[in-house]
Amino acid sequence: MQILIEFLSLRPVFTRKALYGIWYFYLLATVLQLGQYVAILFSTREIYSAGLSPHYYVSLVPPLLFAVAHLALVRIFLEMALQFIDKRSLSV
Repeated sequence: MQILIEFLSLRPVFTRKALYGIWYFYLLATVLQLGQYVAILFSTREIYSAGLSPHYYVSLVPPLLFAVAHLALVRIFLEMALQFIDKRSLSV
C-alpha cells in the first residue's frame, strides 16, 4: 500500500523509476507483437513453397508502422511526464 501512496503522491524518484518500468514493459510488448509478424513471414514461406504474392507482404506493413508509431508516442509522452516531474520537484 505504501508503494501505491508514493506513486500517487508523485515522488520524483519513485515516479521516475515507475515510468522507466512502464517504458520497458511497453517496449517488450511491442517487440513481442512485432515478433509475431516476423514469425508469420517466415512460417508462410515454409508452408507455401511457391511463395506468396507481394500484396500479402504489403498488408503486413500497416501493423508494423502502427506498432512503431505507438512506441514513439509512448516514449514522447513518458519524456514529457519526466520533464513535468523534474520541474515539479525543483519548484517544491
